[in-house]
Amino acid sequence: MEYAKQVPAADRTLNLLELLATAPEGLTAAEILTQQEISRSALFALLNTLKSRNYIIQLDQRGRYSLGPALWALIPDRQQGLRPLIEAFDTEMSLNPLPETVTLVWVNNLQTIILAQHPSPQPVRAVYQPGERQPLGQTAAGHVLVAGESPGYIEKVAPELHGRLHQIHNQGVSQTKTADLVEIAAPVTLDGVNPIAAIMIGIPRYRYDGERSQELVNELRQAAARVSYRLGAATYQPYGWAAVGSIGPTRELTKAELNDFLQGAWGARLACIRRDGTPHVVPLWYDWDGRSLWLAASPGAFWKEYILTNPRVSLSIDEPWPPLRRVFVSSTAKIMPEDQIPGGLAALRQRLAARYLGEDAAHLPELQETDGWSAVRIWPDKISGRQGLGER
Repeated sequence: MEYAKQVPAADRTLNLLELLATAPEGLTAAEILTQQEISRSALFALLNTLKSRNYIIQLDQRGRYSLGPALWALIPDRQQGLRPLIEAFDTEMSLNPLPETVTLVWVNNLQTIILAQHPSPQPVRAVYQPGERQPLGQTAAGHVLVAGESPGYIEKVAPELHGRLHQIHNQGVSQTKTADLVEIAAPVTLDGVNPIAAIMIGIPRYRYDGERSQELVNELRQAAARVSYRLGAATYQPYGWAAVGSIGPTRELTKAELNDFLQGAWGARLACIRRDGTPHVVPLWYDWDGRSLWLAASPGAFWKEYILTNPRVSLSIDEPWPPLRRVFVSSTAKIMPEDQIPGGLAALRQRLAARYLGEDAAHLPELQETDGWSAVRIWPDKISGRQGLGER
């Protein structure tokens, strides 16, 4: 006898995914309710479940839902590494949004796939659908990804790129234009050299300004570098080439530039003095409140004991690629009581987790523990910033 019983919950899930597949700009929960036979509470339970697993995403602040990258991770030969990649992209875009629609692009079976997007806030904008596919040789993102492959592979999938390889390698970006749209893409790397994905910005052609283009290229390249940095790249030199463009003269950062730089999720290096007088340097996360830096010391951290003995410290923060900005701090460090920590110690740990690992990380139990942890505040006695080659 043929077994004909079905699972209603599975049926509702598939109906929802199929509905979202028909809506490139996503649907609100209210719009879904009008098209699905499901209660409001059951819908939100289903949406939350699928969202937690990245099978759907919320496209923007209006709460629209769209298909998510976990669907594309079901492809048998490409299941590894997507979640950290998407989280790094989402975190970077939330901290440093670009003025136009930005997408995270990946490759499978000679096609580019949109994994995620952050829409432009402007009414007229480029719109992409997560899961959207294009032939590998026909998009700016595909070009920067193909450019990292062997000559034989390039000849097979995009022979027309041979004449542009030097330019793509040298600039670290690719650009394509149609009658309606300009796309610029830069590679994301794990090792600083070999592309694994691309970040692509889409600009309506009528709004594309040639004078602004180099600024957009620089912003996009910096975003790709920071995403690579979040994934573990110690430097950013796609294809093994240095990016074209002047680093510029070595100069002091202005107060506004220094403050803007410290808002980024860079790693800090704290230097303090051991009891025997030798230096101790440790990499740390930090939170900048506009006046001081906040650190969290784990239970048993050696450096916490050292600053109790000698509170004089130095701290440096830098980016390992052009324009080579860096900040130097000389200060006194102090372990702060609970009632003097904005929001408390737990809130500080959550801010640090969200800053470096993304908003979802703030809710991980291991990043909310406070037993044995301490908050350390550093008031700069002297703070300065530099950009360009040369040291202080």
